[in-house]
Amino acid sequence: MNRQDIAHQVSLTLGDHIADFDIDAIVEDLIAAHDGDLNSIDDFDSESYWAIVETHDATA
Repeated sequence: MNRQDIAHQVSLTLGDHIADFDIDAIVEDLIAAHDGDLNSIDDFDSESYWAIVETHDATA
Protein backbone atom coordinates (compact mmCIF):
# COMPACT_ATOMS: atom_id res chain seq x y z
CA MET A 1 0.00 0.00 0.00
CA ASN A 2 1.29 3.47 -0.71
CA ARG A 3 1.79 6.32 1.72
CA GLN A 4 -1.30 8.16 0.52
CA ASP A 5 -3.50 5.16 1.29
CA ILE A 6 -1.95 4.78 4.74
CA ALA A 7 -2.42 8.52 5.40
CA HIS A 8 -6.07 8.19 4.42
CA GLN A 9 -6.54 5.28 6.81
CA VAL A 10 -4.89 7.27 9.62
CA SER A 11 -7.06 10.30 8.93
CA LEU A 12 -10.19 8.17 9.18
CA THR A 13 -9.20 7.01 12.66
CA LEU A 14 -8.65 10.60 13.83
CA GLY A 15 -12.09 11.82 12.82
CA ASP A 16 -12.74 15.42 13.87
CA HIS A 17 -9.27 15.69 15.45
CA ILE A 18 -7.27 15.32 12.24
CA ALA A 19 -5.89 18.88 12.47
CA ASP A 20 -4.42 18.05 15.88
CA PHE A 21 -1.93 15.53 14.46
CA ASP A 22 0.99 15.42 12.03
CA ILE A 23 -0.30 12.81 9.59
CA ASP A 24 2.93 12.65 7.56
CA ALA A 25 5.01 11.95 10.67
CA ILE A 26 2.55 9.30 11.82
CA VAL A 27 2.74 7.56 8.45
CA GLU A 28 6.56 7.68 8.52
CA ASP A 29 6.66 6.12 11.98
CA LEU A 30 4.10 3.46 11.14
CA ILE A 31 6.01 2.40 8.05
CA ALA A 32 9.33 2.42 9.92
CA ALA A 33 7.86 0.35 12.76
CA HIS A 34 6.71 -2.20 10.22
CA ASP A 35 10.15 -2.47 8.57
CA GLY A 36 9.07 -0.42 5.56
CA ASP A 37 6.46 -2.91 4.38
CA LEU A 38 3.08 -1.75 5.65
CA ASN A 39 -0.09 -2.82 3.86
CA SER A 40 -2.66 -1.42 6.25
CA ILE A 41 -2.89 0.16 9.68
CA ASP A 42 -4.81 -3.00 10.55
CA ASP A 43 -1.41 -4.71 10.63
CA PHE A 44 -0.89 -3.01 14.03
CA ASP A 45 -2.57 -3.94 17.26
CA SER A 46 -4.62 -1.06 18.63
CA GLU A 47 -2.28 -0.26 21.51
CA SER A 48 0.81 0.00 19.29
CA TYR A 49 -1.00 2.05 16.67
CA TRP A 50 -2.34 4.61 19.15
CA ALA A 51 1.02 4.85 20.93
CA ILE A 52 2.60 5.98 17.66
CA VAL A 53 -0.26 8.34 16.85
CA GLU A 54 -0.13 9.99 20.28
CA THR A 55 3.54 10.89 19.81
CA HIS A 56 2.43 13.22 17.02
CA ASP A 57 -0.29 15.10 18.89
CA ALA A 58 0.33 18.76 18.02
CA THR A 59 -1.89 19.93 20.87
CA ALA A 60 0.18 18.27 23.60
